[in-house]
Amino acid sequence: MKLFVGIIVGVDSSTPEAPRNGSREAGSEGVRLRDAIRARALELGFSACGFTGAEDLDCGPLLGKWIAENRHGLMDYMERDIERRTSPRRFMAAAASVIVVAWKYRGIGAAPDPDWRERLTGRVAAYALGEDYHLHLAEKLERLAAFVRYCGSRATQVHVDGGPLVERHLARRAGLGWYGYNTMLLHPDFGSTSLLGCLLTDLPIPADTEPVADRCGTCRSCVSACPTGALDRGPTIDARSCVSYLTIELRGPIPSELRSRIGNWVFGCDDCQDVCPWNDVESPPVTPAAARPSLVGLLSMGEDEFHATYSGTALARPKRRGLARNAAVALGNSANQAAVAPLERALAEHDEPLVRTHAAWALGELGGEQAARSLLRAETHDPTPPVRRAAGAALARTR
Repeated sequence: MKLFVGIIVGVDSSTPEAPRNGSREAGSEGVRLRDAIRARALELGFSACGFTGAEDLDCGPLLGKWIAENRHGLMDYMERDIERRTSPRRFMAAAASVIVVAWKYRGIGAAPDPDWRERLTGRVAAYALGEDYHLHLAEKLERLAAFVRYCGSRATQVHVDGGPLVERHLARRAGLGWYGYNTMLLHPDFGSTSLLGCLLTDLPIPADTEPVADRCGTCRSCVSACPTGALDRGPTIDARSCVSYLTIELRGPIPSELRSRIGNWVFGCDDCQDVCPWNDVESPPVTPAAARPSLVGLLSMGEDEFHATYSGTALARPKRRGLARNAAVALGNSANQAAVAPLERALAEHDEPLVRTHAAWALGELGGEQAARSLLRAETHDPTPPVRRAAGAALARTR
């Protein structure tokens, strides 16, 4: 899932890798083929399309170092077979070229809501709204693959953030942008607000675009905006403190020292993108209701309602307990005593100990006699030791 694989590690953008042209010279036949495929990609709704060869990527050492430093957190799947992550031909043996597409999603999202504490609403990262992007982009890429096969390809393979390839490095090599200090790929026309997909083919299609040089200059707005200080030594990130990792990929307790910095994010985080001058920061996005879900609703949601609401969307990934955990943290950050009652119910009745643990923390943050009584009951009677410990620690803060 990208969510995370793509944003975690970048490369030194000051020394762009040379373009790769596969085994075919960039003759007129190859150029016509490349232009026809690009035109078809744009017809399908992709915002940009680039081409590179299937040679090994050069980011293996950096990726290995990043993993050795344990900056990937508990995403153990990233440790497996780094060579396959950096070799398109290990992904598809016959690959000669990689077609990389970008799908711009900016324009639909949730601008920061200064009244969220009063409304008790959460916030969802813009890319996750609507149909699961894995399904949406894969369907579009399959249609592009059909066209590539019509053009003579005998083998194609679609990749949308569900396999091992470091697609952002491929996109950079294909000339679609450069790595920003938020680790995102920045396109000169639409910044970082796009999703990437790759199509591997046995056709040796010439690359026609030089890699885009770093255009961030001295700007570090994204680094300053990161609420947890996860961005460092750019363009890399410490996943263990990234809000996207904490709210999506992390399946256990959120470290207590980071909870107050999450604000009202319940799925992902756009803070580093909202301040990027390469994104459209002047025009507020259209905000569907799903971008600002009810925190109380997420906390109390049953399994059937969760599946009915979020099946087929990216928000299904953290599961019901993950979204409820995140909602409890956001309610604890609200400083609104109206959040005490729903947190009390969750602490007393929720079937997931993970959620009860975070509800206890949130009640400790809100404080008050009512919260203290509930925490005392949980410390005494909850059947799960971690919940009892969390209730005791929260109770101590209310005294």
